[in-house]
This record gives sequence, C-alpha cells and structure tokens, in this order.
Amino acid sequence: MFKNSRIKPAPKVVRTEQAPVVKKPQPLPSKIASSARRQQQIARSNASSLRSSPAISNRSSPATSPSEDHEPSSRHLQVPKRKPTRQSSPSDRPKFNESDDDEDDSTACQQPAQKRQKVQDKGGGKRQLRSRKAFSEADAGRFKMIHAAEIVATLRKPKAVSDTSVEDVIVELQYPSASQRERYDLHFGKDRIDSIEEIIEIAKVVTKVYLTDEQAEPFLGQDNGKVIRELEKARNTLAKEPTQSRREDFKKAVDGYNTAIQALIQDGALAKNLDNRCDLPLEMVQLILRQVYDRTVSPDVDSLRKYDAGSDNVYGELLSPLVNRIFKKTKITSDQVFVDLGSGVGNVVLQAALQVGCESWGCEMVPNSCKLAKAQKKEFKARCRLWGIASGEVHLVADDFKHNISIQNAMKRADVILVNNEVFSSELNHTLNLMFLDCKDGCRIVSLKSFVPEGYQITARNIGNPWNVLDVEKLQYYHGDVSWTGAGGDYYIATKDSQRLADFERQ
Repeated sequence: MFKNSRIKPAPKVVRTEQAPVVKKPQPLPSKIASSARRQQQIARSNASSLRSSPAISNRSSPATSPSEDHEPSSRHLQVPKRKPTRQSSPSDRPKFNESDDDEDDSTACQQPAQKRQKVQDKGGGKRQLRSRKAFSEADAGRFKMIHAAEIVATLRKPKAVSDTSVEDVIVELQYPSASQRERYDLHFGKDRIDSIEEIIEIAKVVTKVYLTDEQAEPFLGQDNGKVIRELEKARNTLAKEPTQSRREDFKKAVDGYNTAIQALIQDGALAKNLDNRCDLPLEMVQLILRQVYDRTVSPDVDSLRKYDAGSDNVYGELLSPLVNRIFKKTKITSDQVFVDLGSGVGNVVLQAALQVGCESWGCEMVPNSCKLAKAQKKEFKARCRLWGIASGEVHLVADDFKHNISIQNAMKRADVILVNNEVFSSELNHTLNLMFLDCKDGCRIVSLKSFVPEGYQITARNIGNPWNVLDVEKLQYYHGDVSWTGAGGDYYIATKDSQRLADFERQ
C-alpha cells in the first residue's frame, strides 16, 4: 500500500535479548506419587471390564536416585560400616522432612525452637508416649544399663608413659526422666562412642523435643540460651587444649545442664510436655537406636561376618531412613502389628517399637545375630526408660520362621510384614508366598524382591496361584538406604487383597 507514497517506511529493526533460561523445578516426590496414584485409579476403573488384571502397578515414583554415579555391581549383603568417631550434631544434619516422601511430616525437632509445632500421631493420637515408670520413684530410678564409660574402658589401649599424669574425668548426664544418670568418660581417641559429641547431641534433642518455647530459651534461645553454648564452648576449648583442666571445664558445663534439666523434671514440666506429644522425630529415634547399637553390637560386630556365602542367611541391613519411609508408606500405626522375617540383630524391630509404638516381632535363626539381638533388646528397654519413652512391645524369636508357631500366629495378625529377601532362594520365596495366604486382607508385605513376577496377570489357567491375592507396588531406595550397596535399587510393597481373585471369578 506504500507503492505511490512519498513516505518511506522505516527499516525494521530487530532487537534481540538473551534471557536466562530458568529451569522448571522438579516436582516433589509426594506430588509425583499422588499424580501416579490418580492415574492408577483411572486405569483401574477403565480396566474393570477386562478378564485379566495386572499384579504389578506402575505407581512407583520416577524420581532419579541421588546415587547414579555408583556402580551397582557389588550387591552382596554386608555388615554396615559405622563410623566410630565423631557424630554430627543435630544442627549439622539435614532436615528429614526435606528428603522424605510425605510433605505433611513435620515434627518438633525439625523446627527451630521458636517455631516448633505440635505433631500428630499417625495412629490417630492413640499412642501414649510417656513411660509412667520412668517418671516414678520405682527402683529408685536405678536399673541395669551399659554406660558409655564402660565401652570406652573396654576398648581403650594401655596408657603411654607420657599420659600417666592425665587422670580420667567421669561426667554424669541427666536424661529427661527421673531415671539414673549415664556415666561418660571424657577420653579422646577413636572409640566407638564420642562422649563429648553425644552429650551435646542429647542436650540439643532434649531441648527441642521435651521443652516448650519458653522453657527452651535458657538452653538454646538466641537471647538467653547459655546452657548449650557453654557445652559447645567447653568442647571447642577442650579440642584445642586437651588438658585436665579443660576436661574439668566441660564437666562443669555438663553439671550446669544437669541442674537446669533436673529442675524441670522435679517441677513435672517434662512429663507434662511429653504427654502433649503423640510421636517422635526421626532425629531422636536415630539417636536412641545408635546408642543401643554402639553399646551392644559395635563391640562384637565382626561376628556378623561369619555366615555361609550364598545361603539364605547372608547378613544385610535396611537402614533407618528407608525404614522410616516404609513406615510412612504403609501407614502403620501404634495400635497395629509389625513383623520382620529375618530380623538380624533386631534394628528394624526396635525402630518400629520406638518410632511407631506398635507391637513389633522379629524372627532370626543365625546364632550370632540372635545373640546380639537379645543384647540390643535388653539395652533398648533401658534406653527407653532413660528417655522416658513407652515403646511398643518387642518380641524377638530365635528360630526358623517357616516352623515357628508364634511367628506364624503373629503373621496372621500383622498389618505390615518386612522380608529382606534380597538373597533368598526361589524355594524360600515360594514358601513365603504360601505363608502369605494366611495373612489378613490389607496386610502390606515389604520386600527387596517382588513375590509376583512383573507383568503377571490372573487368567483361567493360573486361578490357583498364590500370586493372585497380592497387589504389588514397585518403589525405589537410594544411596544410604541399605548396608550392602552404595547405589539405589528397587523394593516392593505387596498388599494382600483376596477381592482381586473374587472379582476375576465373577467375570
């Protein structure tokens, strides 16, 4: 239209700008799982008219394992390597609710002292956390336990001539109950228990879990929080100058903490605060379980390596982060029953009793593991009393679960069954499939290998197969979840559902 016009259009100028590429944030695992579950429900409704139904769903989270650079070639089960030296303090640790699958898992120990929230028990608030005996005068608060000082004394090498002038300094730490104090030896060295770090970690956990905001202010507050700072200051000074006088300074700081906690115990404040709680933060659960393990299993951990390679009894552990996710995924509550088939030294059984508060069973047949499991159960009971916690009932059976009546009866009542069948033979897995037929509907069976082949479908030809009553979900574990590999892998949750077979037979 500008052909006969004297006005010439201005030349076009194209301006280019380079904008930074903003990466789209990855969806949270819980969002992925929620979306996958909705898709699975739609798929099930669309497939209701079909004659065959798949046994394994695709509900697993597509999240990438954080350990892709690890080679998964070494998958034989091993005894976990536990560092005997300094443990990280609670302030140095990652917030567990940032790495867990569920977004609504908030606990008082995961929040700053000024922003702690009241947590809700997954069992509907039925659990009574406080041990009444621990806050009573029963037995004058004294009972058998393994003090940290006893472990250090048995592991310490004879003193060198130059060390003869340094005397042992024993400190006693008051726990948040009316029970006796624990003895610690302020000895430096590569022992299995770092007394100084453990004392400070206990003090921080007690402050965050057992105290209200107002009560916590003198311990960890920004304005008046002197108690914990005095402990840390004495630790730092002692690390620079490991002299007798510096050890005495740390002892004085511990005495100051004891005095402050003892006043709250006598006032009834800690018992009242514990009654207002319904569950425990994972951070505290891990600390208590580590205390039990360090005092019972660690001194004799080499005995766990004595097993027949290639047998069903090769030792390996599921570690507490994975166990925590399993508890949340299966939604086990304090009024339910947990069973661990092949429970080793009892770690998962104790975690269920402590973290969930449920009735917890374990069965193991390897003598060395059974011996250490018995020791752990005894020390676990003492630790729960020290911390003032009422755990669930613990039953550890030293026998073959294929033939033990008490375990088989527990399986019939179980709501969650764990089977670390990573190295089980096909014959043993088949036997377990038959045993699961006696489980109640709704029971969740957690395993490292699926009890149902992927892609399996119910047909008229396999109508009598025990796989038909199991609905299996495939999930992932990651680096730091198991003891036998640094890489990730798969695990499975099978739900007993007899209705699946009934629905097929009606078609």
